[in-house]
Amino acid sequence: MKAKMVLNSFFFISLNKLSLCVFDGIENEIFKSEILISEKNKNENLDNFHEKFFGDNILKVEKKINNFINEIDLVIHDSNFLQIQVSIKKDGKGDKINKHDLNRMLFDLKQQINENNPDKSITYIKINNFLIDKKIFSTLDDNFECDELCLQIDFICLSNKIIEEYSKKIEKYQIRIDRIFSAEYLNKNYKNKGESECQIAARLKYDNDENEVHIIKKISKKQPFFERFFRFFN
Repeated sequence: MKAKMVLNSFFFISLNKLSLCVFDGIENEIFKSEILISEKNKNENLDNFHEKFFGDNILKVEKKINNFINEIDLVIHDSNFLQIQVSIKKDGKGDKINKHDLNRMLFDLKQQINENNPDKSITYIKINNFLIDKKIFSTLDDNFECDELCLQIDFICLSNKIIEEYSKKIEKYQIRIDRIFSAEYLNKNYKNKGESECQIAARLKYDNDENEVHIIKKISKKQPFFERFFRFFN
């Protein structure tokens, strides 16, 4: 019996191009549709243009895979993303610092970012370097212990208003947004030659960056069956 596919869907949005891609594995792109946005479209109702492209292609891909798309990741090229680079340091003062202390440091720092940016949400967190007893490491063993620990971290944030606007549009199709990626950050930090933004995001989704700090979200209420049923066969 063939194993059930683990599909990941991505919607790339920029001023000049839209793309919807679905992957069954890092290198197996089973659906792709993209369109360049003309100057005429930019001057007309761009929101309607986005929604028509998205709606038309969601129906196409759901019929192709004979299943529903329940969630999607957005890859957005938008100057409203805010990158915050911070460092945090802990001195054990005679006690060894371990993974529990690391998690506490990350939690406290995340709280500070949220409190200082109440109009924004954190969409991505990555630890760039670990300074362990004044020595730089790019990764960290789970069972580490040290006397002094310093973290150098990137936080990527986006306006709550923008996130809410995208969520409302996507939820019309009974689909929830799982993750939001900054296309600029992906291109700057993860791009391999010839990769599209959706391919970069898919690689991160299937083959996790061990230094990424994952944000756990609450799962929204399931959509009524018949509401989904009629969308699929409409």
